Order: sequence, then structure tokens, then C-alpha cells
Amino acid sequence: MKNSIVLLLFIALIGCTSVDPGHKGVEVSWGGKTNMSTVYSEGMSMGLHWMFDDLVEYDVREKTLVKKFEFNDKNNMLTPVQISIDYKLQGNNVNKIHSTIGKDQLDMKILTTLSSAAKEVIPQYSAVELNLGKRDIAEKAILAILQAEFPDFYVDCSRVRITDVDIPKAVADLAEQTAVQLGRNELASKKEAEQVALAKAKVAESQGNYDASQLDVKTKQLMSQPAVLELYQAETERIWAQKGVSPYGSNNVFGTVPGLLLNRK
Repeated sequence: MKNSIVLLLFIALIGCTSVDPGHKGVEVSWGGKTNMSTVYSEGMSMGLHWMFDDLVEYDVREKTLVKKFEFNDKNNMLTPVQISIDYKLQGNNVNKIHSTIGKDQLDMKILTTLSSAAKEVIPQYSAVELNLGKRDIAEKAILAILQAEFPDFYVDCSRVRITDVDIPKAVADLAEQTAVQLGRNELASKKEAEQVALAKAKVAESQGNYDASQLDVKTKQLMSQPAVLELYQAETERIWAQKGVSPYGSNNVFGTVPGLLLNRK
């Protein structure tokens, strides 16, 4: 009697299986055949057949898929678009999913269908329209396609959102190139102005004329910059060193240069 009880308990332990919360179970026989008549709900299932058969679980809770694509908008400009969908598997049809599609291929099927729907809708709008007034129209159009096609593989789609529309790549590249060129132009202009200021200072020095009134306001502003002062000081010292005379006299148009340099910080 005792041995019989132990045997029954052993059979009970190995002859049972369970389905996790939020999932549905598909019974697959030892030979690989899917049970098309029964879908197992969450909880414990007893039976000697579980000693030989497998239970494959499918998550039937609502899920969210977020995917980023790149499509040409209606202006033929490559535009990055991020799309989010809410979907879930049809719980009572998971055995059909298992037998006709397979668990491994289901995600690819969903993603491919989403990509195809987005590719059909997005090029009908410009990036500006998708960012401003027509995003909801595009979302509804994609949702209509998914709701028509997802049931073919036993999936329901409840919501589509276009969560992000980036600047078209061509516009972004042009903006970057423009910014770089503006920076180069500004640097070139600054260097040119510094050279003009130095040239004026050299002319005044060679003529022995350090009257500040002969320098315009723009030149004074340029010459007040530390970098220009350093260049000017170096050039002045070189010229006057050749003459053997101190360059820091009272007629210096910039005052006492060393003092200026020391106070520029």
C-alpha cells in the first residue's frame, strides 16, 4: 500500500505542468504534432500525457514594439521616423500560431508587416507635416493597415504612434556644413582684420607717426585684443631693436604696451 501511494505521488508529480500568468499554453506531442483542439490557460494542468508531451507557452499580454525606420518623405528626402505599436496575440489561437507560423518567426512577421505599412504611408507626407499637423492622420493610416493584416497571423493591434520624426538627413548635413563654413568664414575674417590692423600699425611706425586719431574705431578695437597686442609688441620690439631705440615712448599710440599686456587678464 505504501509503495502504491509513493508511485501515485511520483506519477502525479511528473504527470503535470503549468502555464505562467499572462500566458497561454500549446500542447505539442512527443512526435511534434500540435494539439489544435485545446489551448491551456494559466495555472496547473494534470495528466499522464505530460510525461511525454511538451507545453509551449505564448505571452498573450499586450506588448509595445518601438522601431526606427528611414523613409523618403514626399519631398524625396531621407527622413528617420520612430514608430511605436501596441499589440497582443489572440489567446485562443496560439495553437494556430504555433502550427502555421512558429514562435521563432512571429516577431519577424510583426516587424515586417509594420515596416511595409509605414513604407506605404510615410512617403505621402513631408517631415514638416509629420511633425506638425498631419501626424495623427498618418498614425491612423498605419493602424488601419495593421488591423487589416495582423489578424492573418492571429495578432491584434490596438494603437500606433509616431513617436519621433527627425530632421531629414539632407537638411541635417546641409546645416552642419553651413555651420562649419560660417565658422571658417568668421575665423578668416578675424585673421584678415588682424592683418589689416598690423599693417596700419607698421605704416604708422615707419612714418614716425603714432597719432591715435589716424586710426579708425574698428582698428582700435582690433588692436585692443590681447592676441593683436602680442603680435604688435613683438613686431615693434623687433623694429626698434634694429634701430637701438626703446619702443615705449610717450608717443606710442597704444600707450605703454607692457602695461597693457600685463593688465589684459
